[in-house]
Amino acid sequence: MTNPVPAAPAPATRRRIHVWALVSAGLLVPATILAGILALTAENAGRCVGYGEECGSNPGWLYTVSLVVALVGLVVALAASRERVRLLAFRVQVAAELVFLLLVATTFV
Repeated sequence: MTNPVPAAPAPATRRRIHVWALVSAGLLVPATILAGILALTAENAGRCVGYGEECGSNPGWLYTVSLVVALVGLVVALAASRERVRLLAFRVQVAAELVFLLLVATTFV
């Protein structure tokens, strides 16, 4: 007699990754605001904002690429059928969001 494989852990894992992916995406906006405030505390932020001098050297396309990678990671984490793919996509999403926040925090450095 063979024991059937329980199907309960897979939906629970799927839902957990689904929820954490959405929470991570939702917290990106407040985290970006906090990173922007942190960036404005830099020594030369006032000169950059006021006069356009001594601004950071981060190219704008890096911000866009990190957000697009985070969005693709979110979509794959929500839509993938395999658990390993969902988990990897979630990790890529979080890593891309952290890169974006790092870029925002170092805008005026």
